[in-house]
Amino acid sequence: MKTFWLIFRLAFGAIFIWSGIAKLKDPINFSDAVRNFELVTDPVAPALALLIPCVEVVAGILTMLGLLLRGSLATLLLSLLIFTAAIIMAWVRGLDISCGCFGGSGEMNYPVMIARNIGLIAAALLLLKQSMRPA
Repeated sequence: MKTFWLIFRLAFGAIFIWSGIAKLKDPINFSDAVRNFELVTDPVAPALALLIPCVEVVAGILTMLGLLLRGSLATLLLSLLIFTAAIIMAWVRGLDISCGCFGGSGEMNYPVMIARNIGLIAAALLLLKQSMRPA
């Protein structure tokens, strides 16, 4: 079972490293994606476009290494919750946006994105629960 949790944790961390690096490769596109949610304006949007991917990469690395595990998992969980709420708000308001999640600029499929994030939230919660068990 320990091997399963290790692989699960490594995969979870890798998703956020991949996502963060993809955003860092094209910060202008991701800044536009942040702006398109119409929740923040300049200069906050470009600042978030630089901060979010850095947080994802660092938290993903820490998660993979098992260092500061609860904190890194909690950080990723919080970011997933915030982003899922932002997606739902954009959907309710009828915005036609791209999420910029993995550096892409394709159209948003709201139900798919929400379902994916719920799966990632569940994974984060499972990993957090597992991290609280005695070794």
